[in-house]
Amino acid sequence: MTSAAELTDMLDADGAVVLTSDGQELTVADCHPPHPAAARLRIGVGFGVTGRVARTGVPALLAEDSPRNPHHRRVLGIAEDQTVARVCVPAPGVHGVVAGVVALHRDPGRPFTQEELALLTPYAARVGLALHAERLWQDVHDHRSERDRLIEQAISAQEAERRRIAFDLHDGVTTALASMSFHLSAAGMSIAEGSDHGRAQEELAAARRLADVAYDATRAAISGLHSLVLDDLGLVAALESLTQGANRSGVRVDLLVDGDAAETRLDDLPDHVAAALYRVAQEALANALRHAEADRIVLSLRRVGTSVVLGCSDDGVGFDVDARRAGRSDEFGAQHFGLSSIAERCALIGASLRVESMPGRGTTVLVELPVA
Repeated sequence: MTSAAELTDMLDADGAVVLTSDGQELTVADCHPPHPAAARLRIGVGFGVTGRVARTGVPALLAEDSPRNPHHRRVLGIAEDQTVARVCVPAPGVHGVVAGVVALHRDPGRPFTQEELALLTPYAARVGLALHAERLWQDVHDHRSERDRLIEQAISAQEAERRRIAFDLHDGVTTALASMSFHLSAAGMSIAEGSDHGRAQEELAAARRLADVAYDATRAAISGLHSLVLDDLGLVAALESLTQGANRSGVRVDLLVDGDAAETRLDDLPDHVAAALYRVAQEALANALRHAEADRIVLSLRRVGTSVVLGCSDDGVGFDVDARRAGRSDEFGAQHFGLSSIAERCALIGASLRVESMPGRGTTVLVELPVA
């Protein structure tokens, strides 16, 4: 890219500023002579002479100018009561995009001419292509970094899911099977000794109850791994099944699905998107059941404009959202990790997440997913 110093020499100017545009704001990519204020200079697209050139793509010749922005005046090397002659030329990228602005300045006693403007224009075009290429490279880098972050979050969510399932199996199935083995051994001893058949029957009955517990815990773990209802009947039916299972906890759990959401093409959502929404609902509901101390939880699905909104609200103890985000090692660490898992799943499918809560006022988790 032709440098600001080269442009300054080419038109015998006092200085040059090359600004790059992101479509909303102009920032300094290069300037000569260098000035520390260049790093702080921000010009809104459409504002001031430079901003208008960036918006319209029309060059500007000014015999006298004194920008209001103090950082801009420092970069141009003029005091508040001084003026400067300027020429501002758009730096076009590809497909008609204005990638930036090339601006040169010098003493107002030597204003820039149309001939100098014509001389500067092709150089500005070269600068624009370089700026556009730099912007595209930065976008690729940002997308790559975001992709790496999302992959890391996905792996973290998977590991958290495995730890949760391992915990549930250990405290549920394993404990029940160990106790059942103890009762069966006691029953076997009673039968072998022939001393107390009533005791043996009691031990067998206890073992059977523990077998039921282990069976229920295993089914719950399998359901936690994958929802067959989601595969067979779709998201709404899967949420209904999730709600029915949660009601066995003793807390009232309701599902509200409005007509627009029920009739929208939810079953045509990509499998990974439907699965992510289901997991978000599952995690939010589990958080509320474990930590909210609520009397009622409402799971909801509704259509708002071009988006589907999934919600989970409770009337429980609530919490300080900002404090929870500040650190995981507090007394609410487990629930905070659940919220992190929800945020990661939302990021993976391009959904927005809002968590509203106050101590003593309950909690609402809202996930908004744009749909076609």
